Amino acid sequence: LYRYGRASYLEVLIAQRNALQSNLELINFAKQLRIAAVKIYKALGGGWK
Repeated sequence: LYRYGRASYLEVLIAQRNALQSNLELINFAKQLRIAAVKIYKALGGGWK
């Protein structure tokens, strides 16, 4: 968009920042899901040998 004059450079940077922030939130959510799964597994008597 920047190349064709449809967006300013600042708008492009803001869009990139927003995309990165969304990806980070998704990664953190996936991490929390995995932590919760391990806690459930351990609470039900599971473990590692």
